[in-house]
Amino acid sequence: MAEGSNMRNWAKTLRAASFSGVTFFVDYDELTAGKRLALHEVAGGRETTIEEMGLSTSIFDITLYLLGDTADAQALALQGVMLAPGPGFLMLPMDGGMMATAQGFRRSRGKDKNGYVGFDVTFIPASNTGGVALSIGDVTATVAAGIAAAASQFARFF
Repeated sequence: MAEGSNMRNWAKTLRAASFSGVTFFVDYDELTAGKRLALHEVAGGRETTIEEMGLSTSIFDITLYLLGDTADAQALALQGVMLAPGPGFLMLPMDGGMMATAQGFRRSRGKDKNGYVGFDVTFIPASNTGGVALSIGDVTATVAAGIAAAASQFARFF
């Protein structure tokens, strides 16, 4: 960043990412959102009447990764919290925190990338309404449930 520049230092201002207490790095995230619309077309007409029917379900598609000597254990913990019943607390670098459910995921690992585990995950937020604030009790309960679920999944392997 040039001296005297008003450019934002993105690396320092983005939040750390996590789901139900399991942290990860985000390579790419994509939000799909919008409105449900009914298009009313009249035979012989030249105009369409658009009826708004509320918001469509928002979807976050995240490409994330775990890195380091414990990436394999972290991957098992992440799988555990994503497969646990109910929503968990999702924190994304740009969007902040929200309750969300992991709809599905794909895990990947390469033979030449030891210490690196990648995931492509689809998260569905509990609410389409922006700016919904969670209490510290909501966050604490969700993180505690996620850690317990991850521990039970992890224990299966030992």
